Amino acid sequence: MNINNLSKNIRRIRALNGRTQEDVANDIGISLTAYNKIEQGKSDIAISRLQQIADSLKVEVTVLFQNQEESTMGIMNDSQIYRYKDKDRRVEEELQELKADVKMIKTHLFGS
Repeated sequence: MNINNLSKNIRRIRALNGRTQEDVANDIGISLTAYNKIEQGKSDIAISRLQQIADSLKVEVTVLFQNQEESTMGIMNDSQIYRYKDKDRRVEEELQELKADVKMIKTHLFGS
């Protein structure tokens, strides 16, 4: 993969995450101008910097190198994350209710 494709992936993934260039630049501790050069493919990127960018975008570094279809899989926006968290919360509540039901049945059957 050439630097231009990598830069395009970074830009696309950042946009999919609803982040601005300034957000990511601040996260990784560089100027907006320096970050802009990364997204424009005008700057070589060290592996350590790629890791920082990936961490800021909440993806694995390998996602930055994948083709467009592969790299968009697994990227969730805030509403999708909320739905998953809400679903997790509901499952946990249902599990607690089932545990209470099992305890009540055991008490009724075995008297303990």
